[in-house]
Amino acid sequence: MKTKSNPSSDPGLFYSLFTNCRIGQIVFDEQLGIRFINPRMFELFDTQFEETGEMVFGRIFHCSSLGISCRKCGPDGTERCDLLHAMKVIQKGGVIDNSTVHYSFSRNGQTETKWFQLNGCLFSYKEKPYSSLVFTDITDLKLREKRLKELLSLDLATGTTNKYGLMKAVRKIAKSRGSNDKYSLCMIDFDNFKLLNDQYGHLFGDKVLEKFSDIAHRHIRKDDLLGRYGGEEFVFVFNDINERQSFEILRRIQTELSGYFIKSSHVPVTFSAGIVTIDGSFPFSTYKQLLGEADSLLYEAKKLGRSRAMSRLGEAAFTETNE
Repeated sequence: MKTKSNPSSDPGLFYSLFTNCRIGQIVFDEQLGIRFINPRMFELFDTQFEETGEMVFGRIFHCSSLGISCRKCGPDGTERCDLLHAMKVIQKGGVIDNSTVHYSFSRNGQTETKWFQLNGCLFSYKEKPYSSLVFTDITDLKLREKRLKELLSLDLATGTTNKYGLMKAVRKIAKSRGSNDKYSLCMIDFDNFKLLNDQYGHLFGDKVLEKFSDIAHRHIRKDDLLGRYGGEEFVFVFNDINERQSFEILRRIQTELSGYFIKSSHVPVTFSAGIVTIDGSFPFSTYKQLLGEADSLLYEAKKLGRSRAMSRLGEAAFTETNE
């Protein structure tokens, strides 16, 4: 009588499964050297196996940090490496369960970054401990997530950053700036905007804001910021310029905007501004204090009349008015 063999006793079956799996898999030894890699890993990085002398992840998959921010790949490498941290957790008996990591590598002279979902555990074979890591490529998912966050940070009516995105950006800028950095934050508010809406309708008011955004984006630089703070209030952040330079940019925006509507509106389309320049001589404790200072200066400008700005240097008018 023939007996059926137990598939679990056939090592060739599991080696074939490991080799042909459509998820990237790696087996490490105690020294974090790679013992096995399945072909899917090389597909994920669009590369082929090359004999490097060191069977370590960073060498085989061309880690962009190797030799730059970390001297070697393995137990003595940098503690900031997500993969090294995962492997050390496993070696201590822990389990990596759906952990998200990113990895930057060099390909064709360019640095690329991929995101992976990691799963891993410790196992033994012939009384020796090994670590297993399974890689699932989630780069496309992360890129879509990033794009969605960008869309959620936009004010759809004007194409500028919305208040949530603006507050996040200003908070980040305020925290990251050094004492030698300089930038100007300008808060602007449209003059007589309610009168424009009442006399010409809300669609006309929307057109004013849309045209303002279009003009403003053409006058600011790539690293500058423009966000919608309120209904007709906006905030600019200009990098590495002072009050006078900020005023000149706003004046050019104002001049072009007013000129565009001069024939279609009997009510002048203008705005006023509060300008704060931050450098080592102007300390502040929070981003809220910074915005509050700009708001106070804007209020002072509005009290003096329309189409003007107020800064620590004093008042300046954008255009000549009868007021």
